[in-house]
Amino acid sequence: MPGSLVRNYRIEMPENPLAVLKPGLIVPERQALRTPLRLGSFELWPAARRLHQDGRPVAITARAFDVLALLAARHPDLVGKAELMNSVWPGLVVEENNLQVQVSLLRKILGRDAITTVPGFGYSLNLPVTPGAAGTETSPPVAPGMLHGRAADLAELLELMAQHRLVSVLGTSGVGKSLLARHATAGMVSAWTDLAPCADADTMLRTVAGTVGLDADVPCVQALVRHLGRRPCLLVLDNADRVAGALPPLVDALLARSATRVLVTTQVRLHLPQEQVYRLTPLAVPPPGSPLPEALQYGALELLAARARGHDHRFTLAGPVLADAIELCRQLDGLPLALELAAARIPALGVAGLLRRLDERLTVLATVHPGTQARQCSLYDAIAWSYALLEPDEQALWCETAQLPAPFSLEDLMARQARRDIGRTLDLLGTLVERCLLRFDATPAPGYTMSASHRQFALRQPQPRGQALNAPAAHRSPHPAG
Repeated sequence: MPGSLVRNYRIEMPENPLAVLKPGLIVPERQALRTPLRLGSFELWPAARRLHQDGRPVAITARAFDVLALLAARHPDLVGKAELMNSVWPGLVVEENNLQVQVSLLRKILGRDAITTVPGFGYSLNLPVTPGAAGTETSPPVAPGMLHGRAADLAELLELMAQHRLVSVLGTSGVGKSLLARHATAGMVSAWTDLAPCADADTMLRTVAGTVGLDADVPCVQALVRHLGRRPCLLVLDNADRVAGALPPLVDALLARSATRVLVTTQVRLHLPQEQVYRLTPLAVPPPGSPLPEALQYGALELLAARARGHDHRFTLAGPVLADAIELCRQLDGLPLALELAAARIPALGVAGLLRRLDERLTVLATVHPGTQARQCSLYDAIAWSYALLEPDEQALWCETAQLPAPFSLEDLMARQARRDIGRTLDLLGTLVERCLLRFDATPAPGYTMSASHRQFALRQPQPRGQALNAPAAHRSPHPAG
């Protein structure tokens, strides 16, 4: 037959003609084809079309991958040549040497004895095949498109992860911690656990156990450590805010007694000695009056423009729109969630119209998209999530600082109460700065500032009954409202 491929002709003959008369002779595709499989030292994800060895991605052609996936699904049975060619080259008739080429490539990757040839019949996989732990490839797919304005953050986070086994990405709600983590772990073997629904240690343990495939009615730290200690793994603990106080014993045990590496996204750090903190700040905002090419180098405007064009392909930054868009980015403090919500309103309001309504930003910047997490449905919900993580005295001080002019100094705050304890006040201010609810600038003069969005929220809150600031408050685990 001339040429290696002839199009528009499908192989119809089944490998076993009797199977047409007796369907029971057909070997059913294993359920494992839709779950991770371990092939000796290799790990195969058929749905994600990825192959790893000892945690590292393996380069493999698409055809060779299809051959391997089918051999793994049928293991330890023989797979006929006709079935392989019909599956790997659907709708085409191929010469047998095309299949031999792919098998040869697989032997170079897996080892020369990994695939057995039965002359005249087909091939079988000669590696042990076992189901992988459920959830070992559970990381969400990277969102399509660019990671706007975060190239430096991504590079720095990857470097930190390469050097340390425990890294926490800290930042306020809506700053993009989870998205950065998804990009940072793309191509890695990771167990991705969303802890946002968890409010206590028991729920947290059950959620992590389910993610990593530990079948236990009442999981405990020791059982998780034994389970994960069998092989290296990257455990991603996403949205760990509400259980940050319960996580340290688990993470500490994993680091001490297993090869597990841990990446955490949270607003509340774990305070473990091994923890390396990467503070994720809002996107950079272009200075007023910046020309378009220069302005688009700043992440906030780049994200706003990209999302606005996604909602309306006619959107342009021409003319006065550029100045308004830069001001909108500044007013929203470069916060990615706020910019995403604003972009969705631009088709109905325009950039200038949206600017005029920023006094109502807490309700105007909202979405009713059914797939949106509750804490990201509106700017108000995002800030409320952060506020609920605070202790009552932290809430009280934060709301009090919203009444001060910006920037304000420590002396300005101390002057409001004659008997305020400076040590306790500094502790509370430190928490608010760490949670990105206040920003401290040392130059040109030391002072604290609060974003306009946070100020609007804080001024709307009833004055919390915080504990007296002249004595240390007892610590309580935060349990914010959903």
